[in-house]
Amino acid sequence: MSSKKLLVVIIAIVFATSCRNNSTDKTETTGTTGTLLSSTTSVQRSIPVTQTFPVPDHLKTSFQEKYRDVQDVRWSRYEAVDNIDWDLSGWPRMDSSDYMVKFNMDRIPYWEWYDDNNNWIGTVSVVPDVNGLPPAVSNAVKSEFPGYTTIAVSKENDKNTTAYEIQLKKGDDKMKALISESGSVMKKKGVVAGDKMKEKNM
Repeated sequence: MSSKKLLVVIIAIVFATSCRNNSTDKTETTGTTGTLLSSTTSVQRSIPVTQTFPVPDHLKTSFQEKYRDVQDVRWSRYEAVDNIDWDLSGWPRMDSSDYMVKFNMDRIPYWEWYDDNNNWIGTVSVVPDVNGLPPAVSNAVKSEFPGYTTIAVSKENDKNTTAYEIQLKKGDDKMKALISESGSVMKKKGVVAGDKMKEKNM
């Protein structure tokens, strides 16, 4: 083979190998989040992955009868969300055999959980305006946590009660409180002067 033809063959092999290496990126999915692994950049980033799985028809029907006007309904297996501290809620322990549905109603995000027997466990919704809290809850925050600033509020409903989970901060001190709609501080936990604390008043 002439040297000119040999050079053309070598260039073709190098080009084909380069293309094949650049196409080895892959996506691995776990649960409802995928991780994009790039062989060329060695960078990992989370990407949303749509996962479908069977939800019992009577569970979906029950949900639709309960909520007539909702948007962006998305069913998934149980997962923890930042808007609820499961320890404070006192709700039953859940796992990946249980169901969660996220949706919007009146432009407010909601989460709802059901166990693997399709029993409703509880509902959490974001309280967008802390000034709209029931007076009894607002008064409890002012009297029990003077000097604290309210960072975020979620409303929690289960079969027994309606309560508000309130995140508070004062300097380096942090607090989470579960306050009933009647103004009773049911539970609180946080870090005060560098020490962890936890109280239950139920």
